[in-house]
Amino acid sequence: MPRTGLSLPTLPDSADISSYLLSRVLTADDIKPPKALLHRVTGKGELAEVVYILRPVVYALAMQYWSRSPEGRKSWQPWLLGLSIEYGARQLAKRDLQERRAGGLRGLTGLEKEELRKRGWGLGWWVMRGAFYENVTKMWIHSITGTLRNKPLLDMVGGIVEDYEFLWDQYYFSTATL
Repeated sequence: MPRTGLSLPTLPDSADISSYLLSRVLTADDIKPPKALLHRVTGKGELAEVVYILRPVVYALAMQYWSRSPEGRKSWQPWLLGLSIEYGARQLAKRDLQERRAGGLRGLTGLEKEELRKRGWGLGWWVMRGAFYENVTKMWIHSITGTLRNKPLLDMVGGIVEDYEFLWDQYYFSTATL
């Protein structure tokens, strides 16, 4: 490259493309056959997966049922039911993995570890859902933005959070992360 002084990397021989790609991109998990990426689930693990799949339906039905009460969105029953189902499914799956896998949770593939991590974060999203958000998180946000008022630069942060609160209240729905 005359202007920059950099040189282009050499291209591999056309007969050697597969070894070039293997050395650059793929990991050991990437070249495993699909059946080796996940362990087969049976018994408790299968029950845990069914419960995990049905949890958004149960939560939505509970929200619909308890929304008729005077408390409406502030009712704790659907929130507690949904959180219990998600936590129960997670614990059931972890127990099954520990009992049936050699090495317990350490014997999981990368894909299984990633899925467990994602489900762990899913438990954290319950602070932005249902009664917990209406009764606790919203009050916590108001107290923080209230303490930031009339303080240089921090007032701007509080204002941004208050502006986004409108979006959370109007556009976020309780099953968005299920």
